[in-house]
Amino acid sequence: SKERVDYSTDTMPSSYGGTDQAYPPIDRSGQPDAAPFSSHSFSAENASHPKKSLSSMEAGRGAGGGAELSERERNLLEREAELRRREQKLGIVEKNIKALTPNWPFPWYAIEYHDIDAEIPAAKVGMMKRLYVNFLLTAAALTTNWIAMLGIWFSGDASGPSYTLWSTLYLVGIPGAWKLWYRPIYFAYRDKTTLRYFCFLLSFAAHCFFVVIMALGLPNMAAGGLMTMIQQFAVGHPIAALFTFLAMLVWACTAVLSILNFKKVQNEWGKEGVDMTSITEQLKNEVRESLVPVAAEVVRGAA
Repeated sequence: SKERVDYSTDTMPSSYGGTDQAYPPIDRSGQPDAAPFSSHSFSAENASHPKKSLSSMEAGRGAGGGAELSERERNLLEREAELRRREQKLGIVEKNIKALTPNWPFPWYAIEYHDIDAEIPAAKVGMMKRLYVNFLLTAAALTTNWIAMLGIWFSGDASGPSYTLWSTLYLVGIPGAWKLWYRPIYFAYRDKTTLRYFCFLLSFAAHCFFVVIMALGLPNMAAGGLMTMIQQFAVGHPIAALFTFLAMLVWACTAVLSILNFKKVQNEWGKEGVDMTSITEQLKNEVRESLVPVAAEVVRGAA
């Protein structure tokens, strides 16, 4: 039979490889209490109420622990708010990218984004739409003028080929009008920039001068205006005279509308306090802002 071990003593029987000699007594004074759960920190009452136990434990941490917890919570809240701001900014950027998808002049052939109601302030929408009609009339006048010059050519007039050539070159005025005076005033209304307004005034003044000349139909100008129409009736070219008469009507409407719009836009910006002084100051600021990065790059490269 196996020999029973007596654990009440600090000796080991010889059958277990011992020498039946007593070992030194074990010092248990530094060990925790034999009944660790008898402490008041985790009593039976606290075990049945875990929330109360946690509260008492947190209360025991003192003021330092509470301050550390508050600081951590504040950092987490700040990070969460920063993430929300970034998500909102990304959403706005995606929305703007989607909104700025080209939609003009045709859905099947769009090259630029154009939306007066969405981009222009409500107070300027009416004026902007009048200017858009002005642009469409200009495009119609140039197209009608080209057809009238073709009619003169087909009627057998000696000046027909040269008139047709010049009227074909005039068609470049359609994208020219869009870029030189329509888009500047569009962006001036949208961004409230006086410099673009100044560019519009210069180019639109030249536009008004051009459409008045075309409506009059001055000789050797390939203009289907009044004088050209009279000339075609006089030489007995009724078909050419008819097309020239239609071109003259469109040119006259374009000229009248252009002059009225020019005066109206000029008066509007005058009421808002825009003058040559403010335009000059903004021009200086924009030139300065564009030159400072270039100068910095030059200095950095030289260093």
